[in-house]
This record gives sequence, C-alpha cells and structure tokens, in this order.
Amino acid sequence: MRKTLFLIFALFFGAAATLVALTGSVQARGPIEGASAHPLVPLPPGGYITRDEFTDFAELTFPSAPREGREQTEFLEVEGAHTRKEYTIEGTDVATLRLYRSYLDYFENEGFDIVFNGFGDELGSRSGFTFIHTTFLAATPSTRADTVAYILARDASADTVIALTFYDRQNDRRIMVNAVDIAPMDTIDLFASPDTSDSEAEPAPAPVVQQADELEEGLLADGRVVVDAILFAFDSDEILPESAEALAVVGGLMRDRPELKLLVVGHTDGVGSFDYNLRLSLDRATAVVNWLRREHGIARERLRPAGAGPMSPITTNRTEQGRTLNRRVELVEMID
Repeated sequence: MRKTLFLIFALFFGAAATLVALTGSVQARGPIEGASAHPLVPLPPGGYITRDEFTDFAELTFPSAPREGREQTEFLEVEGAHTRKEYTIEGTDVATLRLYRSYLDYFENEGFDIVFNGFGDELGSRSGFTFIHTTFLAATPSTRADTVAYILARDASADTVIALTFYDRQNDRRIMVNAVDIAPMDTIDLFASPDTSDSEAEPAPAPVVQQADELEEGLLADGRVVVDAILFAFDSDEILPESAEALAVVGGLMRDRPELKLLVVGHTDGVGSFDYNLRLSLDRATAVVNWLRREHGIARERLRPAGAGPMSPITTNRTEQGRTLNRRVELVEMID
C-alpha cells in the first residue's frame, strides 16, 4: 500500500515538475527594465512590472458576472489593441482587499463604469479560484479566498475596457492588467507595394536644447513655441532624465519673466485610440507642469496643463519621422 501511494505521489509531482519546466508558469519574473504602467491604471507604491505585452489587435472575452457552479454564463466581448501588464508588490504586507478597494475607488472617482467586480466568494465557486484560473486573467493564482479579486471597468467614453485580476503568486501580491482600446480591425492590403518611406527617410535629428531667448522669441512672435528636448519614456508620462536641461531653460525663462503665464500642451502621434492619446497627452503635460513647480519653484497659477492628443499634428503620421515630430510639448502664452 505504501509503495503504491509513493508511486502515485512520485508520478504526480514528476508530471508537475515536467509541466513547470515546459511552461515556466511558476518561474520567478523580475522587474522589466524600462516598462511603464498603463496610463489608466496607476502602479501601486513600491510596485514594479513583471509582465509587459502588447498586441495590435485581439478579440477578448471578459467574465462580467459571478461564476454559477461549473459555468461562466455572462461575458463582455471586445476587440481592439490589447495591453497586458502584471504589477507585482513584494510580500504580502499589503492586504489584497486594500488593493482591490483602492482601485475600485480610483475607477469610480475617475468616472469609469464598473461592469462587474468581486472579492473572494463573490466571484463564484471555489472562492474565485476557478473564476480566474480557467481564463487568461492570471497564471497559477493562490486558492485562498482573501487573495483573489476582480474588477471589470469601462472608461467614460466607452473606448477602453480594463480588467484587473488580483491574486498571490510566489508569496507576492500580483495584479494582472488587461486593457483593450476598442476599435475595428484595419485589414492589410496584401497587394500594396511595400512602403519604404520609413527606411529611406533620414532619421529624425537628435533634439537640441533651445536657449531662453529662442523660446521667448517664439512666444512673442507666435504666442507658442515647441520645446524640442522634453522627452518621455515610451507610452508613458515619465519624463526622461535628459530632459532636465530643457526644462531648466523653461524654468529660467519664467523666473526672468515673472509676468509670463504658460499653457503647457502635450501632443501625441496618431497611433492608438483617440481617447487613449488624449489622456496620455494630458498626463505628459501635467508631468511637465509638476516638474517645473517642484524643481524650479514656478507658482501653480502660472502654469496650466492641457492635452491635445493627435488633434494638431505638424506633419504626417504616416512615417516614423513624422510621428516623432508630432510627439511634442508646446508652450502657449496665456494672456489675462
């Protein structure tokens, strides 16, 4: 009898080890260097990103009601650009319930429509484990009821759907973010001639830090000026360190001209959904305003952020060089 039990356990754990070796499903993931949080889903304090994936078009089905017995009966089906990120908070000092309610409050305060949400047993059978384990929403989650939660939300414009799945893995708190920018699929013209415009075009020149008199001249002559050397991390409002010199020039100009008030306008290229780009452009403008206030002591009433998204390109978005030029920050003089 003991030999039989031992053989059964050996076969079971051997198969499990083989599965892990083949899939890597429980392999530890470290922080992904350079990865940024989704613009609509802030990263918790102390958290980092351990999965960062993007697909330009996908069809996705999200559970939109509790699981009933063995069946998931209600779904929200969407299609469009799909972003998948895993946020990790080391250890279990922060309760899953606290994380879950914090994000729920955030979405509600931001005007999102909460399609469905639940914690533990509210998700259905087996304390929510089956609810997320049988979908792509998370990998190898904990089975404990107090470590599994789910939020399905849609932004106010109904252009973006976000599903957050909360679970434990390898003794850390995890949040799987699945976001879909809803849009119809553009088919590929299989008979079109290859587009060589990007490969043949000259690469965009490295941005040059303008001097204060150049910025002032543009503001006086046109009421607006592009600050070339303010750069951001990809798909993020994180200002890159090499932007510090250009921002110092802007700060110095405002100190020298105490009567000057500026509208800081963020612009994006035309890639991605309209609402996504509009939000990203405002976030970037806000990051610039906060930098000038924090690092250079510019008074709050002298700066105002605004986002124009893709609405005001200065050149075509059909080439990489054009898209690079369209991603910019402009200063616009505000006249009382």
